[in-house]
Order: sequence, then C-alpha cells, then structure tokens
Amino acid sequence: MKLYIYLLTMFFIVSNIFANEIKEEQVKVAYVYNFLKNISWKNEKELQTYCLLVVSKNETLNNMFSMLASRKQLKDKNLEVLIYDENKSYKNIQAVYVDSSFSEVYEKLFFEFEKQNALFISDEYKNQKQVMINLLKNEAKINFEINKANILNRSLEISPNLILLGGTQIDVARLYKSSQDELKEQKETILSLNQRIKEKNSELISKIDSIEEQKSVIQTQVKNIEKYEDKIYNQGKLLEEQTKQLNEIYRNIEAEKQKLSNAILDVKNKEDVVKSLVELQKQKQEEFEKTKKDLELLNFQIEDQKNKLLLKETIISEQKNAMFILAILFIIILVLGINGIRQNRLLRDLSQTDTLSGLYNRRFMNKKLEEEISKYKRYRTPFSILLVDIDHFKKINDNYGHDKGDFVIKTISSLIRRNIRSSDICSRWGGEEFLILASNSDLKSALKLSENLKELIEKSQFETKYSITISIGVSTFDENLSQEELLKLADNALYKAKKNGRNRVEFVS
Repeated sequence: MKLYIYLLTMFFIVSNIFANEIKEEQVKVAYVYNFLKNISWKNEKELQTYCLLVVSKNETLNNMFSMLASRKQLKDKNLEVLIYDENKSYKNIQAVYVDSSFSEVYEKLFFEFEKQNALFISDEYKNQKQVMINLLKNEAKINFEINKANILNRSLEISPNLILLGGTQIDVARLYKSSQDELKEQKETILSLNQRIKEKNSELISKIDSIEEQKSVIQTQVKNIEKYEDKIYNQGKLLEEQTKQLNEIYRNIEAEKQKLSNAILDVKNKEDVVKSLVELQKQKQEEFEKTKKDLELLNFQIEDQKNKLLLKETIISEQKNAMFILAILFIIILVLGINGIRQNRLLRDLSQTDTLSGLYNRRFMNKKLEEEISKYKRYRTPFSILLVDIDHFKKINDNYGHDKGDFVIKTISSLIRRNIRSSDICSRWGGEEFLILASNSDLKSALKLSENLKELIEKSQFETKYSITISIGVSTFDENLSQEELLKLADNALYKAKKNGRNRVEFVS
C-alpha cells in the first residue's frame, strides 16, 4: 500500500512538472533527491547530516540544489549541498552529482571518493562500467540506468523502489566481456612496451658506459685545470710580494728625492753667502781707498775672507759632486723601479689574459661579474651577459686542423672586441665559448648587441668552404639571482639556440 501511495505521489509530481512546463533542471533535482531517499549507507545512523557534492557549471541547477537543501530533509536529517571547487578537498561526502559538463574529470572523481563509499550520480556519462546511477535523456523525456554492481561494491543498499521509478539495470555480462577485451588489449600493449623497454635498457647501458669513459676524461682534465689554477694562484702571490717590494723602493726613492731637494736648497743658500762676501769685498776696497791706515788690517781681513771663501767653495764643490752622485743613483733607482712596474704589469696581464685570443680569461671575468653584482645591489645599475659559442667548431678542427681552428678563435675574438662598447668586457670562457659582460644594459639592449654580433660573424670571411656562424644565449641579472644562476640561465638560452637550429640568439628570463 505504501509503495502504491509513493508511486501515485511520484506520478502527480511528474505530471505537475510537465503540466507547468518545469525546467529540465528541476526534473534532475527531483530525480537526485529520490535517488538519495532510496539508497542506504552503512554508517547512516551515525550521520547528523547527509552531504551532497554538486559538480556542475550550471548556475540554475546549482541554485535549485541549494534551494532543495534549505527546504527539505532527507530521512529526517538535514541535507547539505556543496558546490564543487577544484581547489578544495572534501570529506564525509555521501553522494556526488556530476553534470555532463564535467565528464572529463568524472573518472578522477569516481576513484577519488571511492574510500568514502560515495554514491555517484552522473548525467549522460558514456562509460557504463564506471556509472552507478546515470541520468539519460531520450527525446524530451529524462530516464536513468543503474549499475547495481558498482553500488553494492561501495557497501550501499538499493531500495527496490528505485527500479520502479523508471530506471533499468545495465547488462553486467556485456560489460564484463567488454572489460575482458580491453584487458587483453592492455596485456598485448604491455608486452610490446616491455620489449621496447628491454631495447632501451640495452641502449642506455651502452650510453652509460660511454658516459663513464667521458667522465674519467673530464675528471683528468679537471685535475689538470686545478693544477694550472694552483700555479696561477702562486704566481699571483709572487706578484703581490713583488708589488710590496716595489712600493718600498718607491718610498725610498721619495725619501732620496727629499734629501736631494734639501741639498739643492742648501747650495743655493751658500751661493747667496758668496755673493754677500763679494759685496763686502767691494766695500772694503772702497774703505781701503779712503784710508791707508787700515790697509794692512784690511788686507789681512781680505786674506782671511779669501781663505774662508776657498774653504766654502771646496765644500760647495764636494756637495755638488755628492748631489751629482745622488742624481745618478736616483736615475738608476727610477729606471729599476720602472722596469719592475713593467714586469709586474706584464705578470698581472698574463694572470688575467687568455694567451690564444688575447681576451680576458675566465678567472678575471668571474671577478668582474662579482663586482658588477655588487654595483647592481648598491646602485641598481642593470647589466646582461652574452654566452657566445662557435657553431660546428669541431668540423673546423677536423677538416682544416687546429691551426685553422685557432685562427678562427683569434679572428672572432678580434671582431667581438672591436664591436662592443668600451665599457663592455669580453672573455674567453672556455674552448670555442666567449662570455660578454654588457654593463648598464637591459634585456632589449643585450639582444640588439647579440643580433649585431651574429650578423657580423656570419658576413665575415674565414677562408673555409662553409660560413662560420655563432649562437648566443642571453640573460639579464635581477636581485633574485646569484652569479651561478645568472650563468646557468645564459647556458640554458645557448642550449635553446643550438637546439633551434644554431646561428641565432635566444634568451631565458
């Protein structure tokens, strides 16, 4: 009798829906509500609220579900409706409704809520193996189908009344056969993949062996480089010590110069004394003419003065000789000092210059990069770096010999040095690579300089059967980067340029 009353009620509800031309969304909401009434959950007695998650972009449908929750209860308990947000996680969900607009995420959600034993209600979902209750639209009528096995697998109980609402059970045997066929195809695919994996493993082992050999060679080269760096470091220490000695010599020269100046001043003072004595002599001679009585006394005084004058002249002569000797010593010391400065300057240039290209070396460039980063942090002065690599350089060495390869490196070094600003610094970074520090340059300026250099090299003649080109990777410093990260960005950009065909400029921000 209760079943008859229930069916009669549903008939009137459906009749009223069509009589009043109620929207399709209202029919779906009514179906979902009745589905929930005819499903039982294991922990149903412990629940305080039934929670329905609605996965839909249809605002009208979402509003109707929310209105349903505010007006109706489910089995004498409150019904809570949640609208799906992909950025949130959900717990304690009893049922999930998935609109046809979310078919692409249905499978993901189906398995995501498996542990919660949630009932899934789908809308025209095509894969019947993964449906539980699936709404179907046939012409103007909405019906549904039930996959009883999936519902029971989630420990849910189905009321017989659910079938009477108009649904149909899916042919389980047909689904099983379809699953077996798919499983067979997957097994064949797996076997094929396993065979390919074995082949790839063999190739990989071969490549690993080759890499190990290359690694050994690189380690030997690194050790040689470390020895060379130690030699350069020791030379730098020696240069530092020689600089200290040179400074000491310079201080001694300054002291001698001061003594020489004092001696010259003393000589001038003595010359003034001589002039005074001459004047005195003239006065005495005038006095002698005036009086003969004082002649003998005056002659005696004159003789005495002459003796003194001779003595002073002797002293002056000796002092002049001494000053001459000091001047010669000063000149010798000065020449030695200048030669020492030149030698020190030569040693300094050797320590920071690449011998083949004539450009600065890697060690000097690292120091300049540190200084440029400090300058940026203090004054916010922008700068960029350009990592330049000669394309197919190995072919040049293989086809023309290393002498030709060295000629190409020298020529490109000269071209770069002549076509960058005086404020820019270029170094040989290693092998056929060059690093350019473009001070006070943003990314736009650095890219323009790179394009100019690329075109310049491409148009230059190198006496080879094919043209010489370069690839350039550009990066611009910002406050979030370290020196190593800046260099890594430039290296990545260079790799990108090589990968995209060479003879081009790329950047990574």
